[in-house]
Amino acid sequence: MLFTPPHADMPEAAPSSASPAPAASTASEAASPTGQAVSEEAELRQAVVAYSDAFLDAKPTAGYELFSARCKERVTLSEFTGMLTAAKQMYGKAMTIKSLEAQISGDLARVTYTNDVPALNQSKEPWVRQDGRWKQDDC
Repeated sequence: MLFTPPHADMPEAAPSSASPAPAASTASEAASPTGQAVSEEAELRQAVVAYSDAFLDAKPTAGYELFSARCKERVTLSEFTGMLTAAKQMYGKAMTIKSLEAQISGDLARVTYTNDVPALNQSKEPWVRQDGRWKQDDC
């Protein structure tokens, strides 16, 4: 499957599988492996939600920026725009992500997420960290 539309409006501070780092964490807590894992997962969640919103709200430039370099080589912005236009016509607008689970291993991740429209659910969608930012790599 080339792309299945993602979903939106999930609060970035409310991850389902891990608690966010406390606002008043110390430098040593922020540098701890647990603090780093929470931050890493929160960044990934934020990227997934942003991609989902862009995809379903037909914002091709924003969505394309969240595409991996590999995917940009395979799919042009024009092709991507056509996919987003079709998704907007089919689904109308961004949707709330109901659940999201991420498996992160270094700069690679697999993300499974669901919402009210089963056709939009993703299972182990590939993501890659490039230049310090998570990018959607399902192309």
